[in-house]
Amino acid sequence: MTIKAFLPVGPIADREQADTLLELAFLVTAADGRLAAEEAAAFRELMGRVRGQDVADADVAALYERFTAALQGTTCNDRVRVVAPKLADELRETAFRVALALALIDRDASPHEDELIDVLFESLKLDRDRAEAIAKDVRTAMSPPA
Repeated sequence: MTIKAFLPVGPIADREQADTLLELAFLVTAADGRLAAEEAAAFRELMGRVRGQDVADADVAALYERFTAALQGTTCNDRVRVVAPKLADELRETAFRVALALALIDRDASPHEDELIDVLFESLKLDRDRAEAIAKDVRTAMSPPA
């Protein structure tokens, strides 16, 4: 399963908003302290999609470095509390959907990722029923075929 089903429909023209969504995605991948190959590939695909162009290894590395530097001296959860409110309302459900998909893509959900998803939900101020519906959709889509 790729993350394609959970990507924004098209590029995000506002670079600051695109980077805000990308930082939230990064924080999900960083929550458990390890970056699985599936998470790295999905992040790269997401980055290319929101930027509207193919991205080079150097572009991905530079963004990882920037987000890692912003994380110094804080936790992923605390950083989500700072970053998420900056996201435009129309991108909040997309960010939540992408975060859930990234947490599940390596088939190794961790308590740290689960906690971060809860913090993200609260920080994005999503409607609980809508968030639960999104979570159900993502879990169903990410489940291995029977």
